[in-house]
Amino acid sequence: MEKIVEGLKEVLTSPNAWMFLIFTVVIVFILVRMSKSGLLSIKTGNVRIGIDERELTIVRNQIQWSYLYIMSLKGKLINEDDKDAIKVKCENILEKVYDKVIEWVTFNHINSSNSYLEIKQSEIKCLVYSLIMSDKYKTPEFECRMNGWVQEIILNLINIRKEYSNN
Repeated sequence: MEKIVEGLKEVLTSPNAWMFLIFTVVIVFILVRMSKSGLLSIKTGNVRIGIDERELTIVRNQIQWSYLYIMSLKGKLINEDDKDAIKVKCENILEKVYDKVIEWVTFNHINSSNSYLEIKQSEIKCLVYSLIMSDKYKTPEFECRMNGWVQEIILNLINIRKEYSNN
């Protein structure tokens, strides 16, 4: 370590120190440009530099599918006869559920283990029940439907990751 420090002192105090500094700045600039354009990607245990286009594609597709799936539940939850206030409340709840699923995608630790599935089902149930006032939706049947939806979401997010990881 001492030799490195002395060598660095020697280089920086030499008459050619300005050339070394310019060279270093140019190299750093080139590395930054390459990492931003996706040509260079460095992954270590704690640091990730650069863009991983495959990962962006996976996340983009997971988010898109999640939104379409969750918003499609609106048709299963409300009738045409329901009041506009109920429709707006339903959309609001589905948006909150979507936000929670995006959180899962962002943290990127989704798996199909039973304990993980139960935790996520519980999260969604707590979220939905905190927003619903009607006893119509606080039944075992509706809880079972929610559990099925959460399971379907998680399994499809895993399938999307597998599909786009292989390409």
